[in-house]
Amino acid sequence: MIPLLGNLIFTTPLVLGALVLLPGIWFLLRITPPPPRLIDFPGTRFLMDLAPDVQSPAKTPWWILLLRLLIATLVIIALAGPVHNPAQSSLNSANIRLIISNGWSAAQSWSLQMNAANDLLSEAARNNRNIIVFTTAPAPGQKHPERFGPLPASEALGVIKGLSPRPWNDSMAALSKLLADDKIQADTIWLADGLESEGMNDTIAALSKMGRLKIMRPDDSNLPVAIIPPETASIDMQADILLPDRFPAGTPLTVQALARDGRILDSKRILSPKSQNTTNVTFEIPEIFRNEISQLKISGKRGSGAVYLLDDRYQKRTVGVLAPAEDPDAAPLVEASYYIRRALEPYAALHFGNLTDILEHKPSVIIMPDIATLPTDSLNKLESWVKDGGMVVRFAGPNMAQSQSSPYLLPVPVRTGGRSTDGSLSWEKPPTLKPFPKESPFFGLAISPDITINQQILAQPSEDLPMRTWAMLEDGTPLITGAPKDKGLLVFIHTAATPDWSSLPVSGLFVDILRRLVAISGKPDITAQNTEGYLEPLMVLDGFGVLTKPDSSVKPIEATTEKTLPISSDSPPGFYGRGGLQITMNTGDSLKSLKTLLTVPDGGRLDFYGKTNELDLQPYFLFAALALLLLDGLILIVMAMTKFSWRTSAISAIAIVMILGASSPTNAQDQSKEIQYADGLYLAYIKSGDSKIDNTAQAGLEGLAKALKRRTSVEPDGVIGLDPETDSLLFFPLIYWPVAESASALSSKATEKVQAYLDHGGTILFDTRERNAAAGQLGQTGLATTLQNIIGNLNIPALEPIPETHVLGRSFYLLNSFPGLYSGGTLWVESASIAGRDGVSSVIIGSHDWASAWAGAEDTTPSYGMRRASARQGEMATRFGINIMMYALTGNYKADQVHVPFILERLGQ
Repeated sequence: MIPLLGNLIFTTPLVLGALVLLPGIWFLLRITPPPPRLIDFPGTRFLMDLAPDVQSPAKTPWWILLLRLLIATLVIIALAGPVHNPAQSSLNSANIRLIISNGWSAAQSWSLQMNAANDLLSEAARNNRNIIVFTTAPAPGQKHPERFGPLPASEALGVIKGLSPRPWNDSMAALSKLLADDKIQADTIWLADGLESEGMNDTIAALSKMGRLKIMRPDDSNLPVAIIPPETASIDMQADILLPDRFPAGTPLTVQALARDGRILDSKRILSPKSQNTTNVTFEIPEIFRNEISQLKISGKRGSGAVYLLDDRYQKRTVGVLAPAEDPDAAPLVEASYYIRRALEPYAALHFGNLTDILEHKPSVIIMPDIATLPTDSLNKLESWVKDGGMVVRFAGPNMAQSQSSPYLLPVPVRTGGRSTDGSLSWEKPPTLKPFPKESPFFGLAISPDITINQQILAQPSEDLPMRTWAMLEDGTPLITGAPKDKGLLVFIHTAATPDWSSLPVSGLFVDILRRLVAISGKPDITAQNTEGYLEPLMVLDGFGVLTKPDSSVKPIEATTEKTLPISSDSPPGFYGRGGLQITMNTGDSLKSLKTLLTVPDGGRLDFYGKTNELDLQPYFLFAALALLLLDGLILIVMAMTKFSWRTSAISAIAIVMILGASSPTNAQDQSKEIQYADGLYLAYIKSGDSKIDNTAQAGLEGLAKALKRRTSVEPDGVIGLDPETDSLLFFPLIYWPVAESASALSSKATEKVQAYLDHGGTILFDTRERNAAAGQLGQTGLATTLQNIIGNLNIPALEPIPETHVLGRSFYLLNSFPGLYSGGTLWVESASIAGRDGVSSVIIGSHDWASAWAGAEDTTPSYGMRRASARQGEMATRFGINIMMYALTGNYKADQVHVPFILERLGQ
């Protein structure tokens, strides 16, 4: 009690002086009317011994007086403005310098910062202090952080409400300069995000010399985390999570792979490691969905650092490498294939062979290393494929140099005779490459000075040759040319794909060029949209990590080396592109480590958010006074309606209090839950009492709910664990009931509730989880016997193995088996559903452990020690879960004969 009172202040303490009036109020309440004047009248002697039916008290009872004095006391205390845990700044200056961290890392703790700012402004208003507000990150389009004030607390509140996190870094150098120019004497409170930014220590040291300093930060569990660049287009999509050095080990993190339309393609749950600042997540996404991934996101974490946008570099493309059928093992071809494979294998699905085999794989790019001619039918096929949107990349080499005719499907004509630079056309010194022109799709790629070209095939001079030149040598000779052909692209690299003609194949530029060509495949207008070498902003991230349309403050970026593009107030993270070329800028690209703010200089003070939250108690005191006033009125009503008795009145007052208490929190909460369940759709399971089984059921139904949202129009609002003894079952169309070894028979009350649920249209899926219950043998295993004990007192119709024609096998997906973690065994349903249930079985029994399969199908690592099914079996289990939910919701809808032709067509009959 004493510590509680020690944290209590009054904003208008003079009002408490009214408490001295309480004795006077007590006296007034005890005043009774003056006694009447007595006049003797002889007839009154007949009435002297009669007892009146209603007696009036001589004075007000002490407990009513005490109640009314308490009401007056509560009102006086409320008017005095009581505040618990007031924001004690420990600063004595007339002005307060308030610094609010609002870089990308502040988004995670932004609500904590705003709560602390509100408490501080309330304290400043009570003490008539002015506020000077500074931010740490520049506003959009600006170079320096913002400054406001000095302002009264009321005006400063409006300024703070208008602030928001920025998706770029803090600018400590600019903030230090801004503070150095500030000549107003003030003490400082810094609402930090918990990370130590570059240059922050110098800024803090300077502030400590300018007055008292207090820094507040979130606790370690609320520190920001970020996604750093995943391995580009690796075989499995991966993400690296960067954690602060003090981030608690064992903290669950969920990382999602999202499609362009916001669909969750995969979701992985991991635990933060101990003594490591990074952890890796690997997604398992089918190849067909791989290129739909648009961003990686840490669920539940806000800020641009928790989102990583993916561009064409991360799409897995199919590339075919054409080999001449007549001589597939020729030495030049083998060597060229080797270098092409080494360059592209980590980033693309490669297929080697003849044209017919390659086209079956539907490639985006076909590479032809030193192939001069093709058979006529193959050439026609290849030309049609290019016109439909394909890209052909051709390399020069000895075969093309010795050809007597000009090859087809080239972006520019090449010189006949003397195509090689040997002999009279040789250089005295091997030339190097010129920087790529701005209109080239290779603009921005770094060129090593060590790359030299010894031989090449020359292009025939023409008027449009400069427009079709994507790379050239120092003397202006084209090295790479490209041109559209209908919907496709033709690209010719005028040197060989082997080190015989140049050092290009053994350089990193060779990999970058091929990757860029694969990325722009299918975009024939790649060089026609912009000749300035700038990429326009398409969509950008705001401070909370949400994609928005760019405003006028976002400037185009120069198409330099993508991964070194700086994030700034002019170029926030987002998608940038032109002419079909699209790249991303991400906050995580420039992050190497996240260092936690741990100490401040001597004289400063470091506190944590949420430890001393300010609470205004005035509404609570007024509410208590109002409640007691209503109670006083109810007592008076009872006294007026009954023969007066202080004992009766006291008992009535106690009864009223008990009724009010009984009708409030718990019952109101229960009614609120029932209304919530009635208004939404919830998946439910019966609690077994075994934490492992219950956690598995919870995770499994959550996984099923995600699948329902992604694949159907059913959108569950959540997952609920039920106890049939205490909870109502009537609001849930389907209940999953995992059978535990320790389960006992239902009580009479629970039996009545379960029976009522089944009789009124509910469906229960019993799961013994033991891969048993073969046809005709239900009840022959331990858990099946336990199940019989559970449902022994229920009125359940006869069961049978599910028929092949049962509607459960086609309520959404067409299924002929119903696996979970286990396959095989028998699924039992009612042999004939009772009337009025629309043909839906009230009881379904199996032993497949569906919950484990549903959970494992959604997460990388099964939670709570669960095992998981294979990817294919997990998918089939999820389909069964969707079917049974649709079956419970729609009944025998798919049994209607109108669907038979479509189902037969699907079955291929």
